Amino acid sequence: PTDPMRVNGCSLAPPTKPHREVARRTFTSRIVSPVLQQAELERKYNSVEGNMETRVCAGASEVSVTYRVDECCIELWVSLPESYPLQPPFIREGKRVRIDPAQWRKWMLQLNVFVANQNGSLWDGLALWKSNLDKHFAGVEDCTICYSVIHASNYSLPKMSCRTCKKRFHNACLYKWFSTSTNSSCPMCRNIF
Repeated sequence: PTDPMRVNGCSLAPPTKPHREVARRTFTSRIVSPVLQQAELERKYNSVEGNMETRVCAGASEVSVTYRVDECCIELWVSLPESYPLQPPFIREGKRVRIDPAQWRKWMLQLNVFVANQNGSLWDGLALWKSNLDKHFAGVEDCTICYSVIHASNYSLPKMSCRTCKKRFHNACLYKWFSTSTNSSCPMCRNIF
């Protein structure tokens, strides 16, 4: 099977001529995308893993995802676009029971980031999102910089905490914060870290 990120990486290279870009997108949409979509959807057809259940509707290139824990329930649909992986999967909200709207927006943003950045694999992105939800419901505190329990690139938990406000951060998030803000203050309370 072809690696989705390799195809997507080719699309990110600057085109030398506009007609070549159109030809590349047309070729990918008509020839490569159907094969990648089928392979991606067949990887885990219908499954239940812990609190998350997935159902695939191959004809619509869509995956229904349901996550349940205690009285909370999250439903959403992930659709693979016609030009996948040149375009990231589209995520539609379903119902949510006993979930704060602000928390819901954070989780939807996380899922979009995870699905778009996990080497093009829909299932790896969903697995990382599920792990994040599992940790959240287990009581692990989110990083207040990236709003995630599990870091998207190095899969670490927030370990660094501010001595003043006691908020927790991922090491990588703090490093990025310190290097871009040109000072070593806490992102939340602004005291020296």
